[in-house]
Amino acid sequence: MTEKTKNKILDAALKIFAKEGYKSATTRSIAHESGFSEITLFRKFETKENLFNEAMTSNHEKLQKNCLSIVKDLDQKFDDPKEFLENYIKRIALFFKDNFEFFNLMVTEEKVQIDAEMGEFTEFLAEFVANNMKKSDVNPEIITITVNTFIYMLNLESYVGNTTFDLDDRIKKFTDNLVLSI
Repeated sequence: MTEKTKNKILDAALKIFAKEGYKSATTRSIAHESGFSEITLFRKFETKENLFNEAMTSNHEKLQKNCLSIVKDLDQKFDDPKEFLENYIKRIALFFKDNFEFFNLMVTEEKVQIDAEMGEFTEFLAEFVANNMKKSDVNPEIITITVNTFIYMLNLESYVGNTTFDLDDRIKKFTDNLVLSI
């Protein structure tokens, strides 16, 4: 199996698992979404559980690379905490949107061991926030958890079809209110 075929199957698996949940997702629906046969899926992954685990591992690695990109692009570029937060929140919102299926599975699936991974993710971002908001007395972990939770909830609304709000406007209002608290 080529790497391109494998990635197409893993992307389809993530999409179907996020949409239907692990228990309800079928290898037939994943095969259909990927454009390959179930036999191709089973040749490579052997079981639905293996497919799920590999999809999560593969996307976790992508997520780490994307997160490092955000940190590299924003690190130490802003003297003003407000300016940093505005840019950080916009980038995190896009990051969550681009990786929402993975984040949603991390939060909703019982099969996923998220405590350690989400803890590492939060600690990493909190350290980044602390390094870039030296003038603030607010706990960077609280900022990180608040931002992540708010952005996740906005993306969840969009994911389930609630598009009756202006995402950019909500992010701006949230950022303005958060800045007032620091």
